[in-house]
Amino acid sequence: MPLQFRPIEGVQTGLIGYLLADLAAKAAVVIDPPRGQTELILALSEERGVELKYVLRTHVHAVDGDACDELCSRTCACLLAGDEFEIAGMPAARMCRVGHGAALSFGAETIDVIGTPGHTPGSVSFLWQDRLFCGDVFDLDGCVPSGSETEPGRLFDTLVRRVFVLPEETLVFPAHPIDVRRVATLEELKAHLAPVMRHGRDAFITDMESRRTMDSASGESVP
Repeated sequence: MPLQFRPIEGVQTGLIGYLLADLAAKAAVVIDPPRGQTELILALSEERGVELKYVLRTHVHAVDGDACDELCSRTCACLLAGDEFEIAGMPAARMCRVGHGAALSFGAETIDVIGTPGHTPGSVSFLWQDRLFCGDVFDLDGCVPSGSETEPGRLFDTLVRRVFVLPEETLVFPAHPIDVRRVATLEELKAHLAPVMRHGRDAFITDMESRRTMDSASGESVP
């Protein structure tokens, strides 16, 4: 069955979105569409003759306020996000909430929902075939800034209990490049995080909180 997979990168934000389409069934979803790319997504959908069924969000920050309202309005697609996801002003009629373990379909394809809180309270990831779309789950620097929504303990639990249990050959597609890479295997990312994960949950929380304290005191980002 013909399928389409198309990364969409935001010019200004660097955010990477993903368009998935079942061409035979003429159905598609878009994951984390970058701000300012609505016209491109509409053009790609029209070119391929597919109807956008869902706009999937792995997470959103309170300061962003980007509800993808225009894209949902122009396509009648449902905004689908995690149980704790909140965007002020989003019409409830177009908001679909899902929890860990849910599955959704577009055409003959199925996407599994994995609850991955930590970077934000409502973060979720989407597993399609051998590909994981995980937002900023691997962005440990998000733990550092003072006032950050990131909860180190929940992030550690998410990585250990929800992400690292997937097959190591799983291809991980983040919302932002990880060390300039736009895709990596889960095995590679586990090895990359091993130095900060190996001492356990309490040590991880202490490390992240220490970095946050240093950042707050210096007013500069901690590498």
